[in-house]
Amino acid sequence: MSVKKWLLVFLAALLGGVILLAACNVIVDPFGVFGDRFFQWYAYDMTQNPRVAKIAYLDQNHANYNSYVIGSSKASSLSVEALNEYTGERWYNMTWYGGDLLDEAQLAAYLLENYQVENIILTIDPECANLYNEGDQSDLKACMHGKVCPDNDLLFYSRYLFANLSYAWDKVVSWFDAGYLPHASTVYVPETGCYDKTLRDSSPINDMASYLAYEGMATTMGPCQMNYIDEAIAAIGQIKDLCDQNGVNFTMVGVPVSEVEFSAYPREGVEEFWTRAAQIDDFYAFWGYNSVNGDLRYFYDVQHFRNSAGAMVLATLFGDDSIYVPEGFGALTTAENVEQVVEAAYTPAGEGETLTADVAILMYHSFTENQEEVGGTTVLASDFEAQLQALREAGYTSVSYQQLMDFVLQGADLPDKPVVITIDDGYQNNLDLAAPLLEEYGFTANVAVIGVSVGKSTYKQTGEPILPHFSLEEALPWVERGVLTLTTHSYDMHQVAALDGENCRQGVLQMEGESEQAYIGALTRDYQTAVGQLEAVVGEVCPVYTYPNGLCSQLSEVVLQALGIQVTVTTQSGVNQLLKGADQSLYQLRRITVEGELTAQELLERMEIYLQALA
Repeated sequence: MSVKKWLLVFLAALLGGVILLAACNVIVDPFGVFGDRFFQWYAYDMTQNPRVAKIAYLDQNHANYNSYVIGSSKASSLSVEALNEYTGERWYNMTWYGGDLLDEAQLAAYLLENYQVENIILTIDPECANLYNEGDQSDLKACMHGKVCPDNDLLFYSRYLFANLSYAWDKVVSWFDAGYLPHASTVYVPETGCYDKTLRDSSPINDMASYLAYEGMATTMGPCQMNYIDEAIAAIGQIKDLCDQNGVNFTMVGVPVSEVEFSAYPREGVEEFWTRAAQIDDFYAFWGYNSVNGDLRYFYDVQHFRNSAGAMVLATLFGDDSIYVPEGFGALTTAENVEQVVEAAYTPAGEGETLTADVAILMYHSFTENQEEVGGTTVLASDFEAQLQALREAGYTSVSYQQLMDFVLQGADLPDKPVVITIDDGYQNNLDLAAPLLEEYGFTANVAVIGVSVGKSTYKQTGEPILPHFSLEEALPWVERGVLTLTTHSYDMHQVAALDGENCRQGVLQMEGESEQAYIGALTRDYQTAVGQLEAVVGEVCPVYTYPNGLCSQLSEVVLQALGIQVTVTTQSGVNQLLKGADQSLYQLRRITVEGELTAQELLERMEIYLQALA
């Protein structure tokens, strides 16, 4: 082959490779720049670069929205659904990585020029004066969209058109790995723009030590600077002016900042930023040393507050008394009162409202009057009576799961020494032996019933005898008298390997070879059947799920929460520290197992050991 022909073949191959590269990047579109027409997977695109992908998404869908939240990643915890309900508008959350107000000013200008906009909420915090103009348009994962940031359109699109194929490959691999739960490649909900925190909100926060260990959370931050106060204030003023010029309602919110992060900024810088921001517009500030910011369980990490804290922020803004908000959380800042508000923010919270409650939950199963049957979790009725008497004399008061929910979700009071008495499975002896004693000593109990065994004395269709279970009709009088409440222990997921054979499920866990879709369907149907069975006889059922055998998973937690469950209960040993306003503290509750040989004094001692461990 002549040199000329060889050169032509080489150039043709090179051109073909370039065309193939461009075609692949357009088809796979790992950043959503070209509309993601084939995959339609904006959760992935936004995770790669929300500054780019959200604009591409809104260019196709902006008619669905007329109001926008603008801010750093902290802004994600301001719920779009709640804002829609409060205002009657159609909100979208533009949250992205970093708190660069230059980017946010450019974004506001683009939104106002190109979309219908009725309202803008701008979130700020001290970090805004620590980061400014940090964007790099050559960084595909951090740059602004070329339509928003002054940039050469051809250069902007060409960067993505001829991007390294590794980006497209990663998207394809992630597509096949994706499941029901969010993961590192899909942290956004495209339809709202918010982070998908369903998985993070299913993690237990029963006490601070175990929560920090579970999350591996840092509890310190190094010193932070505030070198861009002038620039940050100018950008806020620009956004406010743009809104005023376009007849758009402007709201500024100083979102919650943990005490760990707040203390990392110099006070003089925070005071200056806070004071100058208040001169632009009045705003609610949730910064400072208060009960929420001082407890890291209200945060996903030291820099990001939970969705539950975001709900309290919005409740404050819109005067919603149905959402619990702790005393001293948030202050309306004006140019006239900013000095007093700042001083209060730097004053450590004194003796105020108690936001936590240490709650022991006792777990019983079966009762007997025959000493020879005592053992395992079968308790002698006279021992149960002694335990009730000891609890009463020690000052314990029985409370219900509903009271725990009221404490966390509404801020209602609990007695000084609350205890929840629970009985699993629903045996006939619960009514014959335990219920009368509970009533006599002024206690209540929750019975978690196995739906498939209700009213049965044989196991399913096997004919094998089992300890008799009560019928719901038999339990109803005790429910009506307030002695018992009934919740579900599953319908048919509390299985026995010796009787169910090879297809025995381990609690609610996914079976080997069972697809995720099939598992979710099975758990959903089982729960709905169980609740329907209870509601048909006893009426409304408290949204509590007691895990069979105490086994649970991240997937089961997310599925059950999506079904409306607000309390999940395990068999993990220990007690629980509930936290007002943090609904996550109601999940994966621990219990203290009461064995058949346990004396009343030993029970009290065990409870005290666990409670002291929380101190």
